[in-house]
Amino acid sequence: MPRIQDEGPRNDLVRVKVCGLTSISDALSAVEAGANWVGLNFHPTSPRRIDPDLAARIVAALPSSCEAVGLFVNRPPSEITKIANEVGFKIVQLHGNEPPADLLELSSFRIIRAFRIGSEESVDSMNSYIRTAATLGRAPDHVLVDAEVAGQFGGTGHSISTHLVSPLREIPRIILAGGLTPSNVAERVRLFDPWMVDVASGVESAPGIKDRELMARFVQQVRSAFAS
Repeated sequence: MPRIQDEGPRNDLVRVKVCGLTSISDALSAVEAGANWVGLNFHPTSPRRIDPDLAARIVAALPSSCEAVGLFVNRPPSEITKIANEVGFKIVQLHGNEPPADLLELSSFRIIRAFRIGSEESVDSMNSYIRTAATLGRAPDHVLVDAEVAGQFGGTGHSISTHLVSPLREIPRIILAGGLTPSNVAERVRLFDPWMVDVASGVESAPGIKDRELMARFVQQVRSAFAS
């Protein structure tokens, strides 16, 4: 199993990333709810896509307690670097089929590499990718795991099968995504013991429109997962 540098105990504080923000007001509501990171989506076909100008205004409005993440799908590293520098991202998320060499070109940023997981074979493929990236000199800082749905890159509302818990729990600084809601996130946190959880559709009233109450309930459920 390839290893990524860890940051201490996993379940002392499970962090929360709210992804697919499309307005300043929703971003600030996410912060008020307790989000540690917010994700801004640049995938052209996503209903949560925003342009760099709006993204820059959202980033400028965030307090220092919350980091913004730029999400990209199969974009050249030069394009990612240009947008990230213009907007002010320190963290970028690669959510497509980007090769390991792309991570080396993006070394000035903290990198989340997303993988769609649906079988033991997909876990093996993920581990092989991480090993290759490390050999090249730039492993991802975080691994995000999402449910595998044919033809889709994320935001599907589907959950990762529980039979894959064991191999995924071995990965430090893992970010768990896929079908998380206020109703199931505490159970999923206890099961997978992630470093962070990532939610998009599970706290929305419509694609790209976040619900303040759902976000607050989601964060409260994450924080209470290990309370007992």
